[in-house]
Amino acid sequence: MVQQVADGIYSFEIVLPENPLKWLNCYVVKGNPGTGERNLLIDTGFNRPECHEALLAGIRELELRPENTDVLFTHLHADHTGGAGVLEPMGFHILMGENDYIRVSKNRESRWKAGVERLGIPQEILQKVMNKNPGIIYSPPLFHAEKLKGCEVLDYGGRKLECVLTPGHTPGHICLYDREHKLMFSGDHVLFDITPNIVSWYGHRDSLGDYLDSLRLVRDYPVEIALPAHRTTGGKTFTQRIDELLVHHERRLNETRLAAEAMPGSSAFDVAGHVTWKIRARNWEEFPPGQKWFAVGECLAHLEYLECRNLLRKEIDEMGVYRYYPVNK
Repeated sequence: MVQQVADGIYSFEIVLPENPLKWLNCYVVKGNPGTGERNLLIDTGFNRPECHEALLAGIRELELRPENTDVLFTHLHADHTGGAGVLEPMGFHILMGENDYIRVSKNRESRWKAGVERLGIPQEILQKVMNKNPGIIYSPPLFHAEKLKGCEVLDYGGRKLECVLTPGHTPGHICLYDREHKLMFSGDHVLFDITPNIVSWYGHRDSLGDYLDSLRLVRDYPVEIALPAHRTTGGKTFTQRIDELLVHHERRLNETRLAAEAMPGSSAFDVAGHVTWKIRARNWEEFPPGQKWFAVGECLAHLEYLECRNLLRKEIDEMGVYRYYPVNK
């Protein structure tokens, strides 16, 4: 059901079946038809029938057409880009951050396999992840997009929307900021009910460092209305939530460092099993394979952050696995 969340801005939920994220908030900045203002639709759900049905229903209700509406993906994840396969053939023009589009336009199989060996994940778990990961099986077919550098000012619905490049969650994540109305479309950069997953990206050093810098960047933006891609704001202010996220990662870094120092030569998989995670599982062995994948990727991002700052030492074994050691004082 479409809801108005601000003057000229609407939202409707796209259910993400069998996924802990539950749903995506699809936003639409609606223009005045009489003035020729264009509409902007932000993010689209997975490439699966249930998501397409909800997406197209919202498009019909808001009377969006290819000739008066563009589509923007805040980042490359499949729960945001999955609608490209139905919208591009209809004639909708797509915009996306340049760094993310470069990655999503490459061969999907090679993107997922690149650098996997460095994690130290047992092969039987890795195979289950590759077979069932929604980021793989619900990705859209290759699509074309106008590439954004993250410094543009877009004009939709009579609003000036500043593109804010916020790498971290993905290398090319983009938020949109309406300075006049102090409103921020935060994508997955700032979520309120859950913590954005920050993983290590192959070929991109220090994702967590980028993310923390990006948090501090947007913290300086006056924001009275925050519109995240998942769940709700939970009554928290934008600044409050950013401060919580910064503290969360400070604690996680400390816990990661202590675990790695206690087990010299551990891989990211080894360390992840000794870090605290908020999940409905009694222990690491009971984690579903998909959740282990995300946990290990996030653990590696924290290990790389520590290694970049000479707080841990990394070696690469004969199998290509990254192994971490205390720094010799």
